[in-house]
Amino acid sequence: MASDPSAPILFTLELPEGFRTADALAYHGRDPLSVTERVAGQTLLKALRVDGGDRVLELSFRGRKVQATVAGGPVSPGGRASLRGRAVRMLGMEADPAPFEQSVASDPAFQALVAARPGLRIPLTADVWESLVWAILGQQVNLAFAYTLRRRLAECCGGPPGAHGLRTHPTAREVAALEPEELLPLQFSRSKAAYVVGVARLVAAGALAVEGFPELEALDAAARLSAVRGIGPWTTHYVLMRGCGFPDCVPLGDAGLTLALQRHHGLDHRPDAKETAALMAPFAPFRSLATFHLWASLKGVPA
Repeated sequence: MASDPSAPILFTLELPEGFRTADALAYHGRDPLSVTERVAGQTLLKALRVDGGDRVLELSFRGRKVQATVAGGPVSPGGRASLRGRAVRMLGMEADPAPFEQSVASDPAFQALVAARPGLRIPLTADVWESLVWAILGQQVNLAFAYTLRRRLAECCGGPPGAHGLRTHPTAREVAALEPEELLPLQFSRSKAAYVVGVARLVAAGALAVEGFPELEALDAAARLSAVRGIGPWTTHYVLMRGCGFPDCVPLGDAGLTLALQRHHGLDHRPDAKETAALMAPFAPFRSLATFHLWASLKGVPA
C-alpha cells in the first residue's frame, strides 16, 4: 500500500547528486515479510515510536527529493525533528562516499569494484539499539533465519500493528521485560535469548547508553560494547558501522566479507581473521564503506 497522497508533507529531504535510490529501496525492502518496515513502489514505510506513540514514517522518493509524511496521528515539532534525523540515518546521508572513492582511485582492482556502484552509501539503522538487536540475532545464523527471528521478536514484544499493518521495533525496555525462556518457542537458542534480553536490561537500566555511542571515540564505544556478555568482535564492529556510523570498521569473521575478499582477490581459500584484517588495512580510514562495497559485490544488497 502506497502512502496517502493527501497527507500533509512533514518535511522534504534533498538527496545528494548521484544518490542510489534503487539501492536504498532494495536495501530496506530486502525482507519482504518484515513487520517493521516495507517498500511499496517508490515509498519506504518504517514504523517508529515518536511523541510517546507509534507512527509510520512514509518516505516517498520523487527524483532528487524525498517527501516525508506520517500515518498514525500528528507529531510535535520535536517529533518531526526526530523523524527527520532518523530518515537521514536510514538513507545514509550523514557520510559522503566521495573521499573513499577518491582514495581507491589509484587501485585499479578495487576501483573496478567501486565503479560498479559509485555513490554507494551505508544506510544506518533508525537508532543504535536496533542495530545491536539485529547484530545479536544475526550471530552464527544465515540471513533468512535472522530475518525470521527479527520478525518474531517484533511480533512478540514490539508495538501493536498500526498503519499499513506495521509494528514498531521493540524498545530495550520491552525486550528487557521478557524472560529468556519466553523466546525459546520462537526458535531462539538459549544463548541468543539470554544475550538479547541481557543486553536489553543493561540498555533499559542506563548501564549501556548505546544511543550516545556515536558521540564517543570509536575505540571507547568498542570497549564498552565488548565488555558485555555475548558481544564479540563481529557484533561490536557491526554495531559501530551500522548503528553508530563510524567509518573505519571491519566485522572480522563475517562470512560474506570473507567470501567477497576471496572472490575479489582470486584466493583459493577463505581468509581468516588475521588475513582479513591485512587485506582490509589498505582501505583505512574508510574500511566500513570498503566492507559495504564487498558485501554488495556478492548480491547487490548488503546485509
